[in-house]
Amino acid sequence: MDSRRARITKRTVDALVSPAKEAGEARVWDTELKGFFLRVYPSGRRVYALKYRLGPAQRVFTIGVHGSPYTPEAARDAAEAALRRVAVGEDPASEKQEARTALTVSALIDRYIADGPATKPGKRDSTWANDGSNLKRHIRPLMGRKVANTVTKAEAAKAIRDITVGKTAADEKSEKKRGRAIVKGGAGVARRTLTTTAAMFAWGVEHGLVKTNPFASVKLSAAPVRERFLGREEAGRLLEALNAVEAEKVVSSAFCDAIRLLLLTGARKTEILGLRWSEVSTERKVLLLPPERTKAGGQNGERRITLSPPALEILAKRRPKDPKPETFVFPAIRGDGHIIGVRRAFARACVRAELKGVRIHDLRHSFASFAIADGASLFLVGKLLGHANARTAERYAHLSGDPLQDAAAGIGRTLMPGKATDEDKPTRGDIT
Repeated sequence: MDSRRARITKRTVDALVSPAKEAGEARVWDTELKGFFLRVYPSGRRVYALKYRLGPAQRVFTIGVHGSPYTPEAARDAAEAALRRVAVGEDPASEKQEARTALTVSALIDRYIADGPATKPGKRDSTWANDGSNLKRHIRPLMGRKVANTVTKAEAAKAIRDITVGKTAADEKSEKKRGRAIVKGGAGVARRTLTTTAAMFAWGVEHGLVKTNPFASVKLSAAPVRERFLGREEAGRLLEALNAVEAEKVVSSAFCDAIRLLLLTGARKTEILGLRWSEVSTERKVLLLPPERTKAGGQNGERRITLSPPALEILAKRRPKDPKPETFVFPAIRGDGHIIGVRRAFARACVRAELKGVRIHDLRHSFASFAIADGASLFLVGKLLGHANARTAERYAHLSGDPLQDAAAGIGRTLMPGKATDEDKPTRGDIT
């Protein structure tokens, strides 16, 4: 290896002759800055570097290739900056190697989706699928190639802002045969993606893959509360509409029965559509769902959904003579899965019932409102709905009467019975 000393300047570099292939690289050591040198390869490539000692070890820090941005002057400045870091005990070469081998955001996504489920057994497969979709379709296009450890809070906030304005929206081919996936942006998608990405980085910190969570401090406006409660008259119209579209064969009986059960049980859509006969206990008048089939997951064990007489009648009508435990209560017309497309069926029934602005999840809210109107406490409503946190049922508190007002009115009627009016009587909140 040819080695010589000279002050490294543009004139020096331009005058260098590349060594022969068999000679290997040549080195030019700077005469002014100790350890600063230039590597010259037979290919003509020129690379600035710095050799230094940290403790007992000698290290070589590669600064960069000659050209833009590394002129001799810029490379000298970088070498001086590196030496200042070495003086306080830092190791530029080691840090650069760590950055080169560090996980990219894209690799972190793959690790999280592959290894995360084993560390979070209470999280449902469907939730993991949704998380993976959000990360792959929104975060990966925006910052997948960035090293995860270098993502700043500002970059995290910008990514979420870009999703909000629709920069990741796309019309792409899905994994299903002849399928398409319409990827949308917007505030709702950005909010869900922020939650998912923050959870991924938190998982990465916990498992030593990243050092910080830049998404933890990103703030978005709170999601608007969308709660629509069917009144009893509206619920009656919906049930009549289901009877009509079923009789006319506009909607299949399986979809109609599934919608009826959603209204009669307050269950989540996935809990009813994915129902298997092994989970139906007509003797105990309940549905018994394993932890992996519930939103609360393993936190509260199995989920029990109480069945009313009308709900039991629906299941009795659908029950085959000798059902196999693993078969679905609402099997798909083709294939081994359960029915899909219940939202379209529900929309048709709503059109027939002249109901506007109703989502299928609103049946769950309506079930809670009917329970409260009939005198059920918030605690019981939470139990009926399978809430993991009892405080979740407090969203329905405005539907029940004020217990303080009820108590005061009761005392008034006792002490002055002649003064009581209809307005004094305890009332339940309006169900609309």
